[in-house]
Amino acid sequence: MIPVLPACSRTLRRLLTPRIRAAAKTPGVARYRKHFPVTAHCWILVLHVLLASPSLRQTHALLANLPGAFARLGLDRGISLSQLARSSTSRPSAYFEIVLADLIAQAKRTVIADASWRLLRRVQIVDSTFIALSAKLSPWSRHGRFPAGVRLQTALDLGRHLPRQLRLTLTATNDHEALKEWDLEAWQGWTVLIDLGYDGPKQFARLREAGVSFVCRLHPQAPYRITASRAVSAKTTPEGDVVLSDETITLGSPNNRNGTVLPDLRLVRSRNRHGIEQAFVTDRVDLPAFEIVRLSHYRWRIELFFHFLKRQLGLVTPLGHSWAAVWLTVLVVLIVALVLLLLAADRPATISRSSWAHLLGLTTLLAPRGG
Repeated sequence: MIPVLPACSRTLRRLLTPRIRAAAKTPGVARYRKHFPVTAHCWILVLHVLLASPSLRQTHALLANLPGAFARLGLDRGISLSQLARSSTSRPSAYFEIVLADLIAQAKRTVIADASWRLLRRVQIVDSTFIALSAKLSPWSRHGRFPAGVRLQTALDLGRHLPRQLRLTLTATNDHEALKEWDLEAWQGWTVLIDLGYDGPKQFARLREAGVSFVCRLHPQAPYRITASRAVSAKTTPEGDVVLSDETITLGSPNNRNGTVLPDLRLVRSRNRHGIEQAFVTDRVDLPAFEIVRLSHYRWRIELFFHFLKRQLGLVTPLGHSWAAVWLTVLVVLIVALVLLLLAADRPATISRSSWAHLLGLTTLLAPRGG
């Protein structure tokens, strides 16, 4: 393993250094804390996530006790723990947003798509995950009966496993309302996989008007009328699902004056290998029914993505208690996730992703700055 160490450091620095420096040249993003430049702050936070450090205090202690560590990160002199903590709570996020956007753009160009690329080529999952916060330390995050915390709304490109868009909302904003706030222009021509929390005829109508297709489970109480039926194939999905019916429906009730009636939607019913029946509504009439059912299985990939961010990269432990600190945590964790994705080809098959992240962090701290 020892011969790999210098190469790990060089690879990580080649990827991040030009992007960190370029972002700092953007007017206005680096004007903060004269003796603690945003470039050094970015490196410290990236290492904090890579090393899976349980707290900024421990990360600071490691840097302070390792000779030359601050210098290798671009600091002529060390910084105090309080300065690191204050900066991580209040530093404007624009710089980190630029770095993340640049990494996403790089990944779109270079990451090899999923083997199911024909099916997943322009499909994204839209879902959210809850980040718990302290009601005492973050009182702004508690509203009424809702627990203290925020929700990270995410659009994940299935073909390349990339986050395309991110939004942070309070828990008082449910998923249905959150989807109404998305700018759908960037989704035109895509298919979104959504779950029941986002559903509804009005929501579907808004997506269709924007040129966005959808696949969603049908709400058990949703009113609809069958207008046509299609023959179904006996072909099963690789996951063992059998298509039971494939019908054209009109969704919604004309008797509800506040509702929306959508004609010519498609309703596909299936039974999985456990004998559980499911129903999916979509406007995709070009795909075979079993492909619609297959797409529903891919929706769980975003749950794995959230688990990776929260349990392996520390999204559950924000850098501070303010809204700015939580959003900064999201950005840095996503930056590290993109780094690991872009360097995945260099990871030895015998090393887990979390161990690889730890190794990248250690080699960057130990290797000379020019190494």
